[in-house]
Amino acid sequence: MSHTLHLRDLTKRFGSTVAISPLTLSFPGGRFTSLLGPSGCGKSTLLRLITGLERPSGGRIFVDDTEITDVPPVHRKIGMVFQQYALFPNLTVAENVLYGLHGKDASGAPLWPTEARRERMREMLALVGLESFAERRPHELSGGQQQRVAIARALAPNPSILLLDEPLSALDAWSRTAIGEELREIQRKSGVTTLMVTHDRTEALTLSDYVAVLHDGKLEDFGTPDELYEHPKSAFSATFVGDMNLLTLPTSNGTVGIRYADVKLSEPTEQTISAPESFVGKVQRLEFRGDMLRAHVLLNDFKTTVTADVVRVEHPWLSEGALLVVHLPEARWCRW
Repeated sequence: MSHTLHLRDLTKRFGSTVAISPLTLSFPGGRFTSLLGPSGCGKSTLLRLITGLERPSGGRIFVDDTEITDVPPVHRKIGMVFQQYALFPNLTVAENVLYGLHGKDASGAPLWPTEARRERMREMLALVGLESFAERRPHELSGGQQQRVAIARALAPNPSILLLDEPLSALDAWSRTAIGEELREIQRKSGVTTLMVTHDRTEALTLSDYVAVLHDGKLEDFGTPDELYEHPKSAFSATFVGDMNLLTLPTSNGTVGIRYADVKLSEPTEQTISAPESFVGKVQRLEFRGDMLRAHVLLNDFKTTVTADVVRVEHPWLSEGALLVVHLPEARWCRW
């Protein structure tokens, strides 16, 4: 059974500093949601409020219909994977996973009998693909394997909610992609409602069913990756979720946004120059990006720079200093 996490007017202040403004949001059960935003936006503080490591200044927290605002962390049934995994170096992989099963209920009785603990440990190691590593210690594992142990330990007590605090940040670029895919597959298999903190938009958009964008302790946007990319609710969300030009054009009546990938470049001809939403410009700088080129173009009439991402082989004529026509299709504009 999957569980839904609800935040109702949740706030957190540290003295006069507001870390979390009143925030009301529900995280869909059984789905993978990313909390995305820059450093200092309140992501990790929000995770600590959900786990009970910090007390809210106001508001309430529910799992399904059960309020957990004042429930001690040990009784919240929330699993946590920390940024540095926090494995016990003196324990084996099996012992690290078993450690997560030593909890007791309110009466002091063990939640998991001894044999049930060992069976659950084996089940979790199978889930993360580490059955043959049970007797190894953390220093004998790669970073990705250590992460999987941390996930197995967090999932072992069958939590209602799984929280991941920047779980991929300690990995190199190649490993981040590979381990991120494994992480998503583990979540799908387990079916646990998962929240991941990240400042990496590629991670958020690639791995998530839903993304919550935070800025200065406030919720800027929430939706599926497609919804956030195609229909961002604010200029901040638009530029943080994906590369976007913010422009004031004569026909726009205010600032509009258009993604780099939606800007079209063509050689200047009578036909292209006269096309709607087209402007003459000059290439200031080109960036080589493998199959793609990123062109920074100064629009002659407005002294405004527009950035475009184009397929390199489709634009062999493109060079720094070249005159061209920039087409900004109004159908792709975002307005706020």
